[in-house]
Amino acid sequence: MKYFKETLAVLVIIAFLFIYLFIPNTITISENAIATQTGTGVVRSFMQIQYWDRWMPNKGIEGHSFILNEGKLTINASFIASVKSSFEKEGFEAPVTFSAIDAGKDSTFMRYEAVIDNRHLSPITRINNYIESRKLKTQLATILKAATSYYSTSKGVYGFDIVITHVKDSTLVTTQKNFADTPTLQQIYTLVDLLDKHIVAHKGIKHGDPMVNITRLGDNTIYTQVAYPLASDIPGSNNIIIKKMRLGNIIEVKVNGNQRKIDKAFLETENFMQDKQKTAPAMSFIMYNTNRLTQPDPNKWVSTIYYPIY
Repeated sequence: MKYFKETLAVLVIIAFLFIYLFIPNTITISENAIATQTGTGVVRSFMQIQYWDRWMPNKGIEGHSFILNEGKLTINASFIASVKSSFEKEGFEAPVTFSAIDAGKDSTFMRYEAVIDNRHLSPITRINNYIESRKLKTQLATILKAATSYYSTSKGVYGFDIVITHVKDSTLVTTQKNFADTPTLQQIYTLVDLLDKHIVAHKGIKHGDPMVNITRLGDNTIYTQVAYPLASDIPGSNNIIIKKMRLGNIIEVKVNGNQRKIDKAFLETENFMQDKQKTAPAMSFIMYNTNRLTQPDPNKWVSTIYYPIY
């Protein structure tokens, strides 16, 4: 019996030594990943924590908290290139910091880190914190994977599928007019109708829908140009011109929605160009894929933005 008690005492001492020596006072869990978009764009979008519900894996949302498979993650604040949050589960808490850092061309270094204070006298609490930190690491790894996947797409960063493609048609038939104010749809389609009749008269072949550029040149001057891409050249006239496009790269952005959404897409396209260090050698156009005169609901408009770049 004496030997059994001595052995038990030794085992208890060894267990306590293990708990206090090998389970650290501070538990740090972290992981890194790469998102394949420019750092400027990713950081700008990543800091908009009000949109994290678009990619965050969760079972529900309560205010600023995401309910996870185990526990909940509360988003507290964003600052420069990091987001402070806190994880809570019954009997366990941990501060979690997410960060995004520019890692060079088309790369962003993304990371999470949680530092758990484990300076407790209770061996049960120390063991529980260690076990829960391993579970939290698994959940945060899933979150980081979802974030890098989302922010590796142009839609995740800019809100639209922005694609760099090649100019397919080198010939444009165009006409233009200055207005004292922003032209109405009727005024725009009057110019489109003029081109339609000219194309038919000269047996031209259209390779797309009408393209429109509206640029304010002054307080009382709104420059408006409409165009059609053509399969080949046709004769011009006094107010109808044949223009040649350089067969280079061009940005293409499909937009479903009204003019406000189109304006937002233009803004994000310009952000994309700045982030990617692209320059526009020619003016941008918006293609009216939907006839806006016959579709009175602007929310059902389909449009395509084109921005020549090099």
